[in-house]
Amino acid sequence: MKYEMGRWLLGLALALSGGISAIAQQTLNGVPAELVNYPDTIVHNGKIVIMSDMSLSNSLGRTVQAMAIKGDRILAIGSDSDILRLAGPQTKKVDVRGHFVSPGIINTHTHLHDAAVNTWARNNPQKVEAVRKNFTVTGKTFADLTKGIELVIKEQMARPVPGQWAWIDLPTGQSGSGLGIDFLMKKEMVRDQLDALAPKLPVFIGAHPAFLWNTAARNAFLDWYEVEPTDANEKKAITIDTTMGRSLVADFYFDKHMGDLANVIHDYLEYQTAVGMTTFSSHIVGLRKMPAYTQLVQEGRMPVRFAFSNRYCQQIEVDIPGCFLRAGDYAGLGDRSNYFWNVGITLGGIDNGPPAICTTMEAPAEYKAKEECIIQPGNDYWKAVYAAIRSRYRYVVNHSWGDKGIDYVLDIMDELIKDNPESFSNEFFKSRRFTSDHCGFYPTPSQLPRMAKFGWMVSCTTNALTRSAPYLQIYGMKYENRLAPIATTIKAGVYATFEAELGVDMSRPDSTVEPMHLDAKPFITRINRWGDTISKVDAVDRETLLKMSTIWAARYVLREKELGSLEPGKFADYVVWNKDYLTVPIDEFQTIYPLMTVVGNKTMVLREEFAKVLGQPAVGPQAKWDFIDDKPEEVDLLNPGGGGE
Repeated sequence: MKYEMGRWLLGLALALSGGISAIAQQTLNGVPAELVNYPDTIVHNGKIVIMSDMSLSNSLGRTVQAMAIKGDRILAIGSDSDILRLAGPQTKKVDVRGHFVSPGIINTHTHLHDAAVNTWARNNPQKVEAVRKNFTVTGKTFADLTKGIELVIKEQMARPVPGQWAWIDLPTGQSGSGLGIDFLMKKEMVRDQLDALAPKLPVFIGAHPAFLWNTAARNAFLDWYEVEPTDANEKKAITIDTTMGRSLVADFYFDKHMGDLANVIHDYLEYQTAVGMTTFSSHIVGLRKMPAYTQLVQEGRMPVRFAFSNRYCQQIEVDIPGCFLRAGDYAGLGDRSNYFWNVGITLGGIDNGPPAICTTMEAPAEYKAKEECIIQPGNDYWKAVYAAIRSRYRYVVNHSWGDKGIDYVLDIMDELIKDNPESFSNEFFKSRRFTSDHCGFYPTPSQLPRMAKFGWMVSCTTNALTRSAPYLQIYGMKYENRLAPIATTIKAGVYATFEAELGVDMSRPDSTVEPMHLDAKPFITRINRWGDTISKVDAVDRETLLKMSTIWAARYVLREKELGSLEPGKFADYVVWNKDYLTVPIDEFQTIYPLMTVVGNKTMVLREEFAKVLGQPAVGPQAKWDFIDDKPEEVDLLNPGGGGE
């Protein structure tokens, strides 16, 4: 028999040593069925790509027709005839009708719990108003924005309920280019003015990545987290606006509705299986989200697998270096079911979003002034990273859009090798697999050899080709090879993985969903959402893109022995696609979507059209697909928002 079989099922191996007929005879002789290791499921008549090749080539490994599954793991792979022989009287046979089958998609950076809470908040505005009342202020000039803020505070928030915040969003524009960002960065309104307008009402004004809040909001927020509300503590504990945005509703409202939060997260995670996602990685912001996940794990209700990084030392914490030093290393540890595990410790980010990024690139002084290096040599963030790496933890950067912050982390690694060569070496760092995400304006040519020697991994988003592209007006087209340089990165010996930050929202009957391949396609074409071609030399083929989403991504989340390929002994996480991924024309690439998504041999999605073919009922969320790649509005970073003064 020409099939591969997992060694872990010794009982079946012994039975098979006597031949298939011997198993049948044992059953006839009254051996209890649970002692006979027939497969629970056989998937056959497929084009099943195993993805067993971890190398940095575009080789996918073997392609087979069938696989046998026992429990939640793959038992054997091979031809239809060989695998179907393993079937017992209770084995479920799934004829996939020649469809392309791949391992489940592993998304290495997406904040699904944040999207879950945001989606719930949009759908439940009356409940959210108990914590914060949301407003959007727009205008053509700074004076318009000032007047709009004053009207919100004086008129619309004249009679707030106890504990209610005024949450005011200003225009951000595409790629962080809006009038609101300039308004806040140029300090057209400062805290003293806001305090005079609202001495007791907590007010937050945001235009990501810039924000302003009054003293009442600062005090209420820090008090809640048991941090003394002083200017010094605020500076240490609060570095970016997403801390408040992702925490306020999750912690203030759901503190009294914990069971609801677990259900909100569960439902949203379940939606993601519609696009073929079976595992994701992220950090967690919001202290109540961790117990919500713990509840889902304990109840056996996790729809997908979650590889999380520990960000709690950066979340409203005044002693980040000390917290890092005492945190301990539990990268790789998690629940026995492998639905929830830790991948390392993080600060969440070492810079912000454009334009507040940290770069070595040249630009006019006005734009360099907007850059923000949250990590700088000698500051608390630098000390925290140093403490983590010195303590031999797996440090995962999570967010970095520019290149300079990455240089600082690489410098720390070089410094540790120099100061303590007996404890630190290139091989040691390779064993830890440090990571960074997004690839907004990195890796640079000078960073790649350093990353390769340390075994660094990068998680990259195609959104970098759209979000960063307008800034080439400022920094210059000479830097286009820094925008997610995937092919160059892999050629340099650095593993790259695929991330898609946007979650799938199917909370409303009229919701339409973009297939994941619509988001992934720019890595093959290098064409962004404006239709611009960015660094064509960094295009990858579809085979490489699939490895970025499966076997390499499994390495990123420290589960390459259990996930990322369809080899015997690994979890039965797989997707049956509507079209042949390897042969569909690139012009139709975005129309690829899952007919069936399975996690641990549990069918999470079976689309109606495929269910009819199989003679089974449909299962799980039934997405309405939007195959159109909508173009964002053009932006002029040299004149954001049409003018400010």
